[in-house]
Amino acid sequence: MNIKIKNVKPMDLEKERVYINKYLDINRDLLSDTLVKSMAQYRHHGEINTLYHSVYVSYCVLKMCCTLNAANTADIVRASLLHDFYLYEWYTEKHDENHIFYHPKESVKNIEEYFGRITSKQKNMILAHMFPLSKKMPGSLGAWMLTAADKYCATQDYFSISARFSAVYDEILRKSDYYAG
Repeated sequence: MNIKIKNVKPMDLEKERVYINKYLDINRDLLSDTLVKSMAQYRHHGEINTLYHSVYVSYCVLKMCCTLNAANTADIVRASLLHDFYLYEWYTEKHDENHIFYHPKESVKNIEEYFGRITSKQKNMILAHMFPLSKKMPGSLGAWMLTAADKYCATQDYFSISARFSAVYDEILRKSDYYAG
């Protein structure tokens, strides 16, 4: 059964402006990167693409970091943006291991191959974001925030509630260098 919720109220851009600007300060370079942009071509949850989901998750994580006055906010938010940097169509491309368990490892491999080494906390965040389905336990506040935000946003994706984020998403892409070149 596929339940769609109609008439979802969009987020208020003016109320989100401070978070949008902080988000761009942290992730502008990643959003203009060709491979990060390519995440938009991969379907993730239902009709939601991987880039939209990842921006939504990392934006929610940013808001949590601000609320909790978390240390290393930039590291946490950047890892959250890249948590699903697996770069394959999981609906059709199969691996020896189920996607739930495979994609965090593939994301870490791709990040380190393409962007260079990440911290052990960032690595744990990404590898543990499928907890409790995966055996990897979140080992930091950032890992727990990513895990919680991922579940929250995935649920919203499947029920079409994440459409409420679309104006913020469009503003983030418009203000970044996403559309350049």
